[in-house]
Amino acid sequence: MSNSIERFNKRKKLKDTITIIEKVEKSHIEIFLNSDLDIQKVDAFFKETEKHYDTSVSKEEAENFLLKFKKEFNNEKFNKLIEDCRNEVIKSIVTPFGLGKVVAAYDKVGGNVTTIHNANQNIYANEKDKYSRKDYTNTRNSEGKQFAGQGKNSVGSQFTRSQMNKNGNVKDAYTGKTQKADTTSPDHIESLSQYHKDGGFMQDNTKRADFATDENNLALTDRSINQSMRDYDKKEWAEKTKDGVKNKDRYNINKDMFEEATKKGTATKKKHLPTNTEKAKYYIKKSAVTGVNEAAKMGMQQAIGLVMTEFFTAVFDEILDIYKNGFTHGFDDERFFEVLKKRLMKIASRIKNKWKDTAIAFKDGFLSGFISNLVTTVINMFVTTAKRVVRIIREGLFSLFRAVKLLLFPPEDMTPEDAMHEAKKLIATGLIVSLGVIIEEWIDKLIKGTAILEPFSDTLTAIFVGTITGISITMVVYYIDKKRDDKKLLTSLATQIDKAHRNIEQATSII
Repeated sequence: MSNSIERFNKRKKLKDTITIIEKVEKSHIEIFLNSDLDIQKVDAFFKETEKHYDTSVSKEEAENFLLKFKKEFNNEKFNKLIEDCRNEVIKSIVTPFGLGKVVAAYDKVGGNVTTIHNANQNIYANEKDKYSRKDYTNTRNSEGKQFAGQGKNSVGSQFTRSQMNKNGNVKDAYTGKTQKADTTSPDHIESLSQYHKDGGFMQDNTKRADFATDENNLALTDRSINQSMRDYDKKEWAEKTKDGVKNKDRYNINKDMFEEATKKGTATKKKHLPTNTEKAKYYIKKSAVTGVNEAAKMGMQQAIGLVMTEFFTAVFDEILDIYKNGFTHGFDDERFFEVLKKRLMKIASRIKNKWKDTAIAFKDGFLSGFISNLVTTVINMFVTTAKRVVRIIREGLFSLFRAVKLLLFPPEDMTPEDAMHEAKKLIATGLIVSLGVIIEEWIDKLIKGTAILEPFSDTLTAIFVGTITGISITMVVYYIDKKRDDKKLLTSLATQIDKAHRNIEQATSII
């Protein structure tokens, strides 16, 4: 119906540009304008007209007109709904639940950048980020020394000798007990593994070795105590209970000495850990490097998805045309391959004409992929994201990115109101895709639970969830459009009626 209104306005505009004055001699116009108005003749004309035309409108006629008006409008919208539904189903199967699932295979719990929060959960983005004791103890520090692996020249051995008295005895740093040096071993007050989790993973091996060889973080203690402590936090270890006895009581720990050593270790750890500026640089650098990779994957997903969507849409259009109009005179006709070639060329031409849209899709996917990687890193500083959450962030941010882009840089022929309307649809689409990702795992498990369907579970899941998501997107978009179009339709109808009334009033006043 909106097309009908537009055509009416165009005809009216064209009609207004043509005046009868251009086709009538000026002398006749002057005679007409200077002549007296014959009111009786005008009245007689209108009375004569009323004999042939009934201008009265009954309530039933008005209702029938509105019903017909609404039916024609809804038929047009319904046809568009079916077409959009088909396109969205194809798009959803191909992109977020087809290619998107392939891209998601490379997603990681906690994202692509190791954060302190995740490290404390033993979640690392890469193998090289994981804790290895040898990186600390068997690596040279900035002075060329190392904690272990150099025999008597190692820092551990030197530290033990520095604590010995002339009788070869040492004082236990945690109990105060004097004992033979060979019954003790140097303990890292702040454990190396905890240091690694708190930021050591951001540093190179030289800086890690600097911490491992700092004597301010070393304490000589009985080997049984050292082995029992392992990588536990010191206060946590002291309160740990076995057979109803706490470790601090089992090993006769001196409270004051233990607390003093713990404070010294904490201060030493703080001195060696990366500063806030160094942490920020680490996160920015890693997010930039991994972001480019993530951006490229998202860009390719959107670009290839658009091409494949256009391909399948074109194929369905050709199949529908064959069904309606036939394929020449059958498959045995000698023109079969010629016609087939033409149809394939039409499909290729449609895809070729989409090259600009494909480039835009890659660019938008690239930017949103980069941003989603950055957002995922920030979130993982506080909360660990699951693999599926990473995917939701990526797909959701793509829709949000497109919506923001549309609002900030709308096309020249789009009003701010229309831009806001389209942005609402993009955000709604993103939310529905995110919900689809959430139910995808449940559907996949359901299908895999059926022995016959298990080999095809991935394909069936993509088709099933993609179809549901595509239909849902179409219905929501249709609802959003319908609310706006119904309002516009009524406004346009009211405007035209009001204009018609004004024209009648002006004509009456002239007469």
